[in-house]
Amino acid sequence: MTTAKATENTPLRQSIVLAALDKGKSSRKRTLTLVSKAEVDLMSSLPLTAEVLEAMRARIIELEDELAQLRPTKRARTNDSSEPATLTAASTSAAGPSTASAKADEKKRKMQVKKVFDRLKKECKSDAVKFQGTLKTIKFDEVYSEAEFECLFSGKGLLIQPTPNNKPKSTVTIIHFDTQAHIESFFGDELKPLKGNHWTRGGMPARKFGAGFGGLGSTFTKSVKTGAVDVAIRSFEVNYSKNNMKCTLKFEFKGARGTLPLYRYGNPYIPIS
Repeated sequence: MTTAKATENTPLRQSIVLAALDKGKSSRKRTLTLVSKAEVDLMSSLPLTAEVLEAMRARIIELEDELAQLRPTKRARTNDSSEPATLTAASTSAAGPSTASAKADEKKRKMQVKKVFDRLKKECKSDAVKFQGTLKTIKFDEVYSEAEFECLFSGKGLLIQPTPNNKPKSTVTIIHFDTQAHIESFFGDELKPLKGNHWTRGGMPARKFGAGFGGLGSTFTKSVKTGAVDVAIRSFEVNYSKNNMKCTLKFEFKGARGTLPLYRYGNPYIPIS
């Protein structure tokens, strides 16, 4: 009974095998070596004998072993060949945003620097700021996030704190701009001539006609605005707290040579040097 069924299925098995072989037909000769050393042409009708089946089984196992050895190598080659492309793409994508980000940060910095300088121009012309022949201090506060502060001041001036030798863990940053090079590096093209108002010194004793100093009829002079003068930044200091994001900018101004006279009792005395 079993032999009869196997005989009936023999043509079906042959047709399946031949159909698979037909897909791989080429000019290359394909043979199967049997245990008896005889060769069978795989492209022709095969006798399904025990010897042929055993040879085919052995060949299939052999091919599977070869494929198992080849796959890791092929995978490694594929990964190696794709890695440069992946790295290149990653490098390109990283370089693009980096360049764009740098340009955006520089634009933001220029806007912040302009804002600081515009504030200085306004303060210099204010009647509350009186240039009277000596150094003058102008101080005001700004609020910056830590990123904004770093963008504006990082690498500029002389860092006083925190440093490895001075309060390295401090949350307060102090930077001094003591030289003209420091000032020009910070402001760049935004640094332009500044104007302020000169005032005489008030509070000096003055004598009225017919009266002596300290007696009846004596008085004191008032500070009087005498006109515009050229002023310039001599130095400035930055004090920034990370905790409250408060940034205090303290500027020290000097008058241009010969433009700010010193006054004694309301009268010109000697020019500033």
